[in-house]
Amino acid sequence: MDPLVIDGEALAMVLAHARETHPEECCGAIIGRAGAADLVLRFTNIQNRLHAEDPLGHPRDARTAYTPEPAELFAALRTAEQPGARLVAFYHSHPVIGAYFSAEDRARAMFGDEPAYPDASWLVVSDARIAGEARAFRWDPTTGDFLEQPILLREETTGT
Repeated sequence: MDPLVIDGEALAMVLAHARETHPEECCGAIIGRAGAADLVLRFTNIQNRLHAEDPLGHPRDARTAYTPEPAELFAALRTAEQPGARLVAFYHSHPVIGAYFSAEDRARAMFGDEPAYPDASWLVVSDARIAGEARAFRWDPTTGDFLEQPILLREETTGT
């Protein structure tokens, strides 16, 4: 599987977002522009609001789940549609349990039986077990599942 190639500064921004929202999950997107995956767009996690409004329909709060603010998600998708731009990855944090692709993560990445964004990676970060832990996952049509993919920081690929 091809690696997720992102700018080192973009990953640092995602990890900073996770630290700032700890002990709650953060979420956002990384947009590629001019060949670099460098634009990090933070989303507001509205999971606490959804949980407060409907605890039976949304039993998890922001400590163990995330839901992006719809207007911010829509704006990110519009940004990714601009000439020379593309959606590289969605990201979120697991503040306590480590960076892995959970069953809940998989369910959120799907639209019925198909991936909602088949060309995007899903980046999960955590400082819980390993400082700066980050793992990426991407849809593999051959297996019909999300598989872990390597992460290459742009500095590593360009030597800068």
